[in-house]
Formats: sequence, structure tokens, C-alpha cells
Amino acid sequence: MPSRDEALDSAAALLRKTYPEKTESLVMLPEKSVEHPYGWVIAFDWKEHIETGDWLLSPITSVVVVPHDGGKAHFPPSAFPVDDYMSRRASGNWPPKE
Repeated sequence: MPSRDEALDSAAALLRKTYPEKTESLVMLPEKSVEHPYGWVIAFDWKEHIETGDWLLSPITSVVVVPHDGGKAHFPPSAFPVDDYMSRRASGNWPPKE
């Protein structure tokens, strides 16, 4: 089970890989990160959004999920709230069964 610091590192690595052009703009927000039974929800933002408050400069998804079981860091689905996704993962109700 990763510590919060390890989860922050894992999330930052995913973000740098996904958004290489935004590496210098990345601001991790450990104080807004939340631990759930399934894993960590790690918050982040872009420096330009923080400095201007312009929502057009904010990330589309502002969190990364880092599972406790050592699974890959990933972005949550946008179809429902993050807390709902985390509850579904913890209960085994995600991904949907066919």
C-alpha cells in the first residue's frame, strides 16, 4: 500500500508522461489529496490556473487515482463523482460486469 508521498510521486509521474508540455506548470496539491479504501485520490492543478483563477486554464480532470494494491495510477472516469468511483472500486462493482 503506497504512502501519500509515494502516491503523489506516482501521480506526478503519470501527469508528466501524459502532459509533457505542462511539466513546468504542474502543481501537486497534497493537502487536497484524500485516502479511500481503494486508494489515494491525488489532486493537482496548473500554475496558470492558480495564478489567474481562469477556469479555462484549469485541468479537465484535476485528480489522479493511485490504487493501494499497486495498480497503475490513472484518471477516474468522468461519468460520475470521484467518491462514487472509489466506492465502486472498493466494493468490486467496477468495472461493470458483462
